[in-house]
Amino acid sequence: MEKQRRDHKIRHRFRVIVSLLSIFCILTMAVLLVAGFYFTIYLSSNYDDSIDVSLFAGAARRGTTKIYCYDFTDRQMRAGELVELVGEKLHSPGNCIYVSYDAVPDNLKHAFIAIEDKRFWKHSGVDWIRTAKAAVNYFFGTDSTFGGSTITQQVIKNITGRDDVSPQRKIQEIIWALDLETKLDKTEILELYMNIINLSHGCIGVQAAANTYFSKDVSQLSLIECAALAAITNNPYRYDPARFPEKNKERRDIILEQMFQQGYISEEEFSAAYGAELVLDLSWYESYDGVNSWYVDMVVEDVIADLCAEYGYSRDAASFMVYSGGLRIYTAMDPEVQNLLEEYYGNAGNFPDIPGDNPFESAMIIIDPYTGDILGVAGAVGEKTANRVQNYATMTRRPSGSTIKPLSVYAPALEAGIITSATVYDDVPVSFRNTGGGLAPWPSNSPAVYHGLTNIIRAIQDSVNTVAVRVLTDLGEQSSFDFLVRKAGMSSLVERQTLADGTQITDIGLAALALGQQNFGVTLRELTAAYSMFVNNGVYSPPRSYIKVTDSDGNVLLANDYYNSGVRAISKETASIMTLMLKNVVSQGTAKAVTLDKYVETAGKTGTTQDNCDKWFVGYTPYFIGGVWCGHEYPKPLAGVSNTICLEIWDEIMTILHEKYITGGGTPAGFNISPKVVGVRCCADSGKLMTAACRTDPRGDRGVTCWFVAGEEPDERCDCHITVDYDIVSGGVACPNCPVENLIKVGMIQVERSFPVQVYVTDAQYVWRRLPPFIEPALNLNQPFFLNLLGPKEYCGISNTTAQFNRYCPLHGTKSYSTTTAVDTTTAETSRPQFSWPLWPFE
Repeated sequence: MEKQRRDHKIRHRFRVIVSLLSIFCILTMAVLLVAGFYFTIYLSSNYDDSIDVSLFAGAARRGTTKIYCYDFTDRQMRAGELVELVGEKLHSPGNCIYVSYDAVPDNLKHAFIAIEDKRFWKHSGVDWIRTAKAAVNYFFGTDSTFGGSTITQQVIKNITGRDDVSPQRKIQEIIWALDLETKLDKTEILELYMNIINLSHGCIGVQAAANTYFSKDVSQLSLIECAALAAITNNPYRYDPARFPEKNKERRDIILEQMFQQGYISEEEFSAAYGAELVLDLSWYESYDGVNSWYVDMVVEDVIADLCAEYGYSRDAASFMVYSGGLRIYTAMDPEVQNLLEEYYGNAGNFPDIPGDNPFESAMIIIDPYTGDILGVAGAVGEKTANRVQNYATMTRRPSGSTIKPLSVYAPALEAGIITSATVYDDVPVSFRNTGGGLAPWPSNSPAVYHGLTNIIRAIQDSVNTVAVRVLTDLGEQSSFDFLVRKAGMSSLVERQTLADGTQITDIGLAALALGQQNFGVTLRELTAAYSMFVNNGVYSPPRSYIKVTDSDGNVLLANDYYNSGVRAISKETASIMTLMLKNVVSQGTAKAVTLDKYVETAGKTGTTQDNCDKWFVGYTPYFIGGVWCGHEYPKPLAGVSNTICLEIWDEIMTILHEKYITGGGTPAGFNISPKVVGVRCCADSGKLMTAACRTDPRGDRGVTCWFVAGEEPDERCDCHITVDYDIVSGGVACPNCPVENLIKVGMIQVERSFPVQVYVTDAQYVWRRLPPFIEPALNLNQPFFLNLLGPKEYCGISNTTAQFNRYCPLHGTKSYSTTTAVDTTTAETSRPQFSWPLWPFE
């Protein structure tokens, strides 16, 4: 019985255990099913389960890319003969030359497989063993260079450009690799891999590398040469055999070991190649002289960038396609313009000769304002000796200086109704900043002069910094930034960015937008193109270097047709008023060194950056917009360089381009000014209609022509000027003792200013302020008569002259007055002269 009870208990316990295990298994399966269900939903929602095989078909196109331009008879209608640029075919020692799978020697194929993916022929796109090891290393290891990517996965990474180190990217890559191997066979995948890998020295693909390093066809490579090329892929710069031969030797010996262990080479072959010296032959690379123009370099960069954006290619894959894909690129180049720029900039004698290792540089770009076509570009000074080198017109970002003011401040403020061309701001310091050595006024002007009351026309003409800051403050920094980015194509500006050291930067600020002191700057290309809105009736024409790109069969891959689809940035009336004001810059302002305006209507804006490191000029006519930048390769002050260097370059080149319009027998075209824009004579100091006082200002008639949209002209009379009696004999604001025969009526300006330190202001000596009966006038030649209105350590500004026009009459103001009496402006309260009786100016 006892035995039966024990057996019963055992059987019962067993049944319980089995039941519990069954329940556990059922629950586990349910959890796994639910997890699998949700994981499947997650994958389908967050990852693409199929890769677009057309990406790889595009990358596999073969042939020489050809470049065309139009010999324009009518540039705006793009009418003219299509001409192939025979000397501009895209081939170079460091770029892509497609080679078929069968043309590649077996040793090179085996070298790649041995070191990169030894189970390549067996897996279905993913090597799960290496992937598991890579996952463990990612979460727990320390080897940041260890990866689990197969050749198939590397092809995907190279084509798509997605190479961030993250689990999400890796999962997507795995899914795509499994899919790709159902669409391409192994030989097609390996062929793609060998043609799109980066092999340093600018080489994409094995044929370009064979040419560069060994001056031979890829089919002629020896075993050690094959191993040397395969060694580069792990870190192209580090294992470049020309730069670091010892590093390459270490890596290629590892590859030879793997090839031997995996049975790809015999022991004899291994022994002969292992540790042997590699003989490079760079003669083919060094003798290559197929240097393309600045324009073609620009087109190549643009097409590569647009292929990446349109089709998701990586830069390497897009570059391969451009150089070896047999494309047809139809450029916007005007051969006449490009040839002129190449000839002028190719002659270093046209530019300052500054010795040293940081040479003087310059760039120029010329654009059709109506289509955005880039007609010509020169990217640097001197003969161009290589392809795709630094282009200072399209690649380099530098702070823009004052050339940005019409775009960032005046055009959007005029469009928003914040200002008119007649609006007056006070050109005096906006603030004072403690520099450690005292208070310094900000911003300063260039030259360092404050003018006082200044209208918008004069502010643009003379590039007045204080007015730009004050207008921008009224407009709003964010509004200015949004206008530049959304309507003027200024994509280089920084909205917000965190640097590597944690510093946060932004170009949304007074200095960046009103003074052109951006963090990194803008390109000459985007700045010049933005001015198209002024010529093109308020429509911004995005710049383009090409019109379209097709494959060899004529199928359009990229279309760049912005004609008739530009961005409406400002109204036609605002554009017209801006052009009229920018004409003043050339005729009598900071760009008056330009001479072309004597023959063709010309407008533009100069710019100089902080510490004189960069100089700019963007100028335009009814035919062209031209932008010039001058500086150094690495920013430093432009010592010994003419202040008008950009104007001189622009004027010389643009005058040549306009000769056919000047000497063509007719009158050159003028700017298309809106008929709704009218000119009205206004007071320069108030922006309102003229009065008698405005005409009797000591400086002369203060009337200036200002431009308005019809119906928005001012209807108020000037209330800034006031008529004052002035003793013309003794010189000074008249007092009751001045003889009537000495008096004339003059118009003086009413403005109140208060500074913590003395500031020199050009119009300060023409300021009049009413004195109440209990305030005595000051009797000093170098101070205004209303000095006693000021409090301790308060200043109103004076003009830089020995005797202020608004001094009190020195002869009749007091019997005890001495013309030698001087007032120390720092102790004005204790050193003012005594009066026999109080006098004060009267109207």
